[in-house]
Amino acid sequence: MDSKTTDSIEARLNELRAKALKAFKMQIIKIYSPVEHPAFIPDSLVSEAVRVAEETASQFLRKAVSGASAITEAPEAFLLVRDAVAAHLLDLQREIEQGRGVSLPPATLKVINERFAVVSQRTYQNLENYRPSFSGSKNKGGRPSVWDWESALIYLIVQANSLDGLPIDRGGQAQIEKIISEWFMQTTGNSPAESEIRKRASAVMKAISTAPKAGN
Repeated sequence: MDSKTTDSIEARLNELRAKALKAFKMQIIKIYSPVEHPAFIPDSLVSEAVRVAEETASQFLRKAVSGASAITEAPEAFLLVRDAVAAHLLDLQREIEQGRGVSLPPATLKVINERFAVVSQRTYQNLENYRPSFSGSKNKGGRPSVWDWESALIYLIVQANSLDGLPIDRGGQAQIEKIISEWFMQTTGNSPAESEIRKRASAVMKAISTAPKAGN
């Protein structure tokens, strides 16, 4: 891969990183805004910040892969994406650790580090799914060769643990299908076939309906 191509990819990745980090900083400000004493951030807010960081990292990963592969699918391009993802994860973690501009206590920093280590591991696992896309042969199709179902299902888990939870009443499967489709559209600009989405949504609904109820 020549230097001009490398420079083009790095410029694209840096642009994506800057945009993603700027948006993440705004989200962190909102998350930490209820804190009265900036040096003491509750674990609940730390967890929320890490959750948002994982969503941000997942979105950046998809856009980075798309942006780099649009220029070239040479194996070296994958390494540039990997480096950009690593740098982006560090940026996100530092942003969480900075809190509201006051040094956080060691106990809080330890919690952030432990939870972010899990996020990083999952992100790198997702990244490996795209290694085959950088085989050196240009993919002529308009859709990605690998759909990131793992990240989509992680997003569903996050929704399930939110205050509203996942829709499980009548028509719930259709709503879950819509959630999955919208997630792919927002992160990739495209969506898997309806049959593929329906298959996953059906499995989710089946798991929900057969799960033991609280108190049983």
